[in-house]
Amino acid sequence: MKVKICGIMNEHDALLCESLGADALGFVHFPMRSRSIPIESIEKICSKLGPMTTKVLVCAPKTADEAVDLVKRCNVDTIQLYSLSPKEITVVRAHGIKTIRAILPVRADAIRYADSADALLFESGMPGQGKSYDYSKIPFDCCSRVIIAGGLNPENLHTAKKLKPYALDVSSGVERKLGMKDPALVAEFIRRCKQ
Repeated sequence: MKVKICGIMNEHDALLCESLGADALGFVHFPMRSRSIPIESIEKICSKLGPMTTKVLVCAPKTADEAVDLVKRCNVDTIQLYSLSPKEITVVRAHGIKTIRAILPVRADAIRYADSADALLFESGMPGQGKSYDYSKIPFDCCSRVIIAGGLNPENLHTAKKLKPYALDVSSGVERKLGMKDPALVAEFIRRCKQ
């Protein structure tokens, strides 16, 4: 199972999470979100990471062209979208960019985006707020790569892990305070995911 640590806001936390074995790191560029950081900061942090760590830009561009431009400016591998239609996502993928589409755990949404995105990330409520939900309600049969996000932490990840998703995504569940990752929580989250 893959592990994505999201809401990375500084180089120290990025390198820490990478050294502890995170498969992917998420960088939020989403105005009005508490963990949002500038494009220039994302590019600088990503330039320090190794080639085996997937770098994910979390954003809501207005157009496919804007999405492609953001990816190029940030030097990331993948874009996690909170916007764009299936047709627009297909345009982004045509540029060789891997895509994750964030959606609610609703079957109709999963069916709508399953064929356009490389993976679907399911969460309920406002992203980054640490709100858990009934992960068993996720329509796993609609797509091949399910990423579970929302309210995960080292103590409850077993409820999501037993569903055998492609990946688990955590942000606030491994923080000591907003935007600052806790080394012990990150290490324990990754250990429990991988065991």
